[in-house]
Amino acid sequence: MGVLQRFERKLEGAVGGAFARLFKGRVHPAEIGRALQREAAEQKSVVGEGRVLVPNRYTVTLAEADHGHLGDWEHQLTTTLAQLLHEQIDNEGWSTFGYVVVIFEVDKNLRTGVFDVRSRVDPNAPGQRRPVHTGPRPAAPRGAPAARPASA
Repeated sequence: MGVLQRFERKLEGAVGGAFARLFKGRVHPAEIGRALQREAAEQKSVVGEGRVLVPNRYTVTLAEADHGHLGDWEHQLTTTLAQLLHEQIDNEGWSTFGYVVVIFEVDKNLRTGVFDVRSRVDPNAPGQRRPVHTGPRPAAPRGAPAARPASA
């Protein structure tokens, strides 16, 4: 099962079947989740050897009707989306500055069913910096010179 399918299943399991009934013909939480994943992957930056930085602040802009339809679910949904995005970032070995946060905002000019995702790196965000993946490095291909340790 792919990362995207696992993400969708976790999201659907976390928020229950209520969203499937609520979002007929409107923006569905799984669509937002996929867009957040794409945004993280598209905005990643290599900032050093073995270190990939991704945004930690994600803003989802929704049409007024879609935002209004979220009602009391907004806090639960944004929290769940942030947690699932955090898991994806961990699984990929990426890092962030501080906690991953997802917020919703309204754009009265958007049509129902249309949304936008923006992201940014907030180096002053609260929370610990997300660790860099420190797993073993892949072995050099056969015939390639071995890596030498840096001299002190």
